[in-house]
Amino acid sequence: MTILTAPGSIHSDIAAYNLYFGMGQRITLIDDPKVFRVSPAGEAFGALIARRFGGRDRDARFLDLGTGSGVHALLLRQLGMRNITASDISLEAVQAARANELVNLGESCIEFVHGDLFDAVPSADGGFDVILFNPPGWQTPSDAFLAALQSVEAARGLSLEAMFYGEQTLRRFFERVPAYLKPGGKLLIGLNSLVDIAGVMRDLYGTHGERFKIDWSLLERHEIPLVLYTEQWRALQGMLHDEIERWTDQGRAHCRFDDSGMLFWSYEIIEFSFTPIGE
Repeated sequence: MTILTAPGSIHSDIAAYNLYFGMGQRITLIDDPKVFRVSPAGEAFGALIARRFGGRDRDARFLDLGTGSGVHALLLRQLGMRNITASDISLEAVQAARANELVNLGESCIEFVHGDLFDAVPSADGGFDVILFNPPGWQTPSDAFLAALQSVEAARGLSLEAMFYGEQTLRRFFERVPAYLKPGGKLLIGLNSLVDIAGVMRDLYGTHGERFKIDWSLLERHEIPLVLYTEQWRALQGMLHDEIERWTDQGRAHCRFDDSGMLFWSYEIIEFSFTPIGE
């Protein structure tokens, strides 16, 4: 893959798509089959970023975890933010994000790193002012559904971890995140109602409730139709719907079906802060 260094331009034989977030901010992304296309949830998160961060935040330190294509890190940079670190567990995603950086910015000015959650994040003196995170959206599949997923011989462009095991990832994330936020720092996270948000919140308070005053606020909620990104998942759509209905019946998820049978889930962007008790 050869990419031109002029911002916004790529070779004509490379598939790409464009997103617009307001404030004149247009992002061009290479359409890499091993990296998620930006979903409606990702677009909603980006639109919030464009509304939320401006000149007053130019010198703040940002960490974008699960950066994927790099879209939100790129958007922050185009909005004028100067100090951005972005990480992803997928090496293919980090490589794509670096390529997208050259396409949009024409230079390397964002610190992209490869690792699981905070593992590869360089130490930030005093912590980050803002941490952004869009975690995997679905919870751990049942053994039966996992076996069915693994038995399908369709194209497998994305790993199971890219979408499933979300509640496990969130528990590990919340265990560590206070140590990476500076005093007064904010966490903005987008949660999928299929990930057992109530259970994740209980775990959060169980882990940190005695040491931190945890403030949170639901900034936005969007109802979004379920999109199946791979042939593997589409081949098991009926079984996946049954799995999600089971999570919902058990009180571990929320969804609704419209009259045509389309499944809708709730995308919830929440802001958190952690203040040590006694301060």
